[in-house]
This record gives sequence, structure tokens and C-alpha cells, in this order.
Amino acid sequence: MPGERPARGRESMTQVVARRLRDSIQSGELEPGARVRQETVAAELGVSRIPVREALRQLESEGLVVIVPNSGAKVAVLDFEEYTEIYKMRERLEPLAFSESVGRLTGEQRDDIARLLAELEAVTGDGQAYLEGDRRFHLACYAGVPTPRLLKMIVDFWNTTQRYRRILIGTFSRDDYELNNFEHRLIAEAALNGSTRRGEDLIRMHIERSRLRLSHHRGLFDR
Repeated sequence: MPGERPARGRESMTQVVARRLRDSIQSGELEPGARVRQETVAAELGVSRIPVREALRQLESEGLVVIVPNSGAKVAVLDFEEYTEIYKMRERLEPLAFSESVGRLTGEQRDDIARLLAELEAVTGDGQAYLEGDRRFHLACYAGVPTPRLLKMIVDFWNTTQRYRRILIGTFSRDDYELNNFEHRLIAEAALNGSTRRGEDLIRMHIERSRLRLSHHRGLFDR
């Protein structure tokens, strides 16, 4: 599935380190602005500094860390304006991904969409599990996209904003979860029925609503 990790057995040491650091950043274990010391990471993971350095370069390309010459790496800090910019780009890119995907979905990929929707609804109210399920569901809808570059852009945007979605979901009420679930059901229905234009509109509105919701919680970026 697009955006999912490669099988562990095929991961290089650099990929292992990048995955561990990416998970720590997205979970909030490594806060925005925190220093990421190569020697500390190498010692914790039992590797040399070479794969750590390469992993940090990879994460810099994803927008998750900033490497400052003669200073080292820090977890990237995203301000409200940057977050808004990313979401506006998502509002255009993800409907495109949906339209490119729906006509190319295999039977297995269509089954994945239905399964992941059910799994997502089953964890309603569990913020962290819901975030992970939400990501898997959306990326499943784009599984038929034939252009890796488009998918990479989308996945990078999801990665960059993960921490802020994690904080935002802490403000969700039961009604907020139910509205999200309702929108997801409509998106899944459009994907499975091949309703391209309807799906594009639904995804655009779904992302826009998240962006506007965050505009009422700008203080989250001060955490």
C-alpha cells in the first residue's frame, strides 16, 4: 500500500534508523525543535553514525528535520502558516490522487478500503489508533495511483503534519468522530462505486474542514 513501510526484512540500516526516528517525531517523543544527536541515536540503536547521518538526510528531504551546518539536526518546527499552506496543497493533490486511483484499483485494493474503513470505525474515540487508521484508510483510496511522485508528496505532507493532527484529535468530541466517520463512509462509497467527481469533492471538503477546524486552535502550535 502507498506510504506503508517496506517489509522489515528488506530494510537497510539507514531505513531502520529513519523509521525509528520518524516514529519518534510523529508520536511526539521527539518534540519540534529538539536536537537529534547522531552519537546518541547511534548508541541507542547500536549502529555506527553513518546510517544515522544518512537517515537524517532522508528525514530532512521529508521535511521532518532541519540540518544546520556546524550545529547538527533538529526536529522541524511547523508554524500555523506552513500548516495551512500544506493543507491547501493537500486539498488539491489528494482529489487528484483519488481520481487517478479509482479506475485502477484491484479487487484486493477495493477490499482493503472496506476493511480499513471498518477497522477505523472500530477504534472511534481512541485518538492514536484513530489517527493511524485514518492514515491507512486515506492512502488505501490512493493505492491505484500510477505516479510514485504524487504519492510521495502526499505521504510527506501526512508525515510533516502528523504531530499536529495528534494534538488536534485530543480536542475531538464524540460528534466530531462521528462526522469524520460519516465523511469516510461517503469517500469509501465513491471509491468503490467509481464515482470520481463525487469522491474528489468529498476529499477536498474533508481536508478543508480539518484545516478550518485547526484555525480555531492556533494555540496548539505553541506547544
